[in-house]
Amino acid sequence: MRKTKAQIRSKAAAAEPPKLWSILKKQAAEFCRETGLHGYKYISQTQRSKTERIVWALMVFTSLCCAVVLMKMTWNYYATHPTLTVIESTHHGIWNYPFPAITVCNINRMSYNLTKEFVDNLEIPANVSKQFLLQEMRLLNELVVPGVFGYDVRRNLTYLQDIIDHNDLSILDVMKMITGNCSSLLVTCKWKGVLSPCDKYFRQSISRDGLCCSFNYYTSPGTITDKIKKSASCGYETGMTILINGEPNDYHASIIGSFGVKVMIHYSFDYPDFNAEIQLIQLNSQYFVSVNPSEMYSKPEVRNLAISTRKCIFNDEADELLFRDGKERNLTYTTYTYHNCLAECRATVVRAKCGCVPFYFPQNSTRICNLRDIHCLQEYQTLFDTSWPGINLTAQKNLPRTISDVGRRPCGCIPDCSLYHYPIEYSFGKLDPSVYYKNGGFSKNPHNTTSLRNHSMLHVFFNDLVGFQYRRSVNYSWRNLFASFGGLLGLFAGFSLMSIFEFLYFFVIRVITDAYFNNSTKHNNAR
Repeated sequence: MRKTKAQIRSKAAAAEPPKLWSILKKQAAEFCRETGLHGYKYISQTQRSKTERIVWALMVFTSLCCAVVLMKMTWNYYATHPTLTVIESTHHGIWNYPFPAITVCNINRMSYNLTKEFVDNLEIPANVSKQFLLQEMRLLNELVVPGVFGYDVRRNLTYLQDIIDHNDLSILDVMKMITGNCSSLLVTCKWKGVLSPCDKYFRQSISRDGLCCSFNYYTSPGTITDKIKKSASCGYETGMTILINGEPNDYHASIIGSFGVKVMIHYSFDYPDFNAEIQLIQLNSQYFVSVNPSEMYSKPEVRNLAISTRKCIFNDEADELLFRDGKERNLTYTTYTYHNCLAECRATVVRAKCGCVPFYFPQNSTRICNLRDIHCLQEYQTLFDTSWPGINLTAQKNLPRTISDVGRRPCGCIPDCSLYHYPIEYSFGKLDPSVYYKNGGFSKNPHNTTSLRNHSMLHVFFNDLVGFQYRRSVNYSWRNLFASFGGLLGLFAGFSLMSIFEFLYFFVIRVITDAYFNNSTKHNNAR
């Protein structure tokens, strides 16, 4: 009997192995029947109405969409809050904190006696009197605060600079010659109850106020951190006590209308800028400055995050990041800190605009600004003496309130991952002019003692035996994300770790197995 064409096609189709789509469809139906995921079995029940199965499919799809949306929200929160800073301890032992650096700057920027001696030794034109030049020397304050005199002194500045150049002197040399030395400003010091000459602890340093005297401040690269002074006790007898000689009769040029000294309390490796904790010390007064230190450190796991993600930097990463590609460094400092980076940035802006760096910055083989550069410094002061160097804040009306991009931070400076902070409190009282000072104590007997008239006394000490310690850690690790995603999928779809193996089993292993057996059957039929 001859077979019809329809029978032949039907037999051929039966002999043909099923297509991949048919295999996947079959496995999907079986998966829905067998899986433990919620709602899937109702989709595959053929005895139910089509409408009911569609409703169950929509419910399953909606649950999955909700889980995905919440997972996306979790990921976005992780991306925007990669780290978490918390108070780890309110009783962190005070011995763990370095004692703060103390920078003392005389409000009198030029000693009258030293300036007079300096002028007497200068070679000056015959038509210039030494008394006139002595008064003109006050113009050097323009190097610290351009425009401090409030009127145009450009011609006077040029003339004075010509005399300095004729004597082959640099601005820094001149400032060192006319600024009172530390041994005359600081009469005696007592560190942890031991009386010693202040030269043992203080040395001349450079700050934003010019030449000053600093204790426990380190600027030279390669400084060993073990040299940093510490104190394991609290109270004014366990810190640094300084007897200061204001010498009001030696005043020649001050920036503010007052007698006394300006004291800056800061971290030992921070350049003492206007951001330091500042206290003005009046004459004939005794000041008690108590320090309440705090520390913020980052756990090692934070280092594994990208800098753009954690938004902070460890000091050993700074050189490679900020000074790569041969970028020149304008200042020298021991270690990277955010405040040092801003100082570097300010120096860079000044150098770009005026071709020099002011003398009050730690120099790095760059031309020091002289009196001829005052006009340029004054013109661009709003560009570098700000919290965002390089941007004219007076012309910017809508600065961003939140800065998320590291590259948009001031000069690309990145906050420290670990830092110390030294907020202060102070109290003061008047010194009795009839009392004298001797061997760290007070006396009414003037024999072999120091009169306290026109002097000041400063005590800097830790306020408590404990301080605050903050910890920065990774907010979401892979374990947190794994748990969050798993919880959301479990809540909305009954998802578990075994569900992954179910997917692999039904849609990978069984599909490959079915395809293999179908091919084997085809070959056997062909024989």
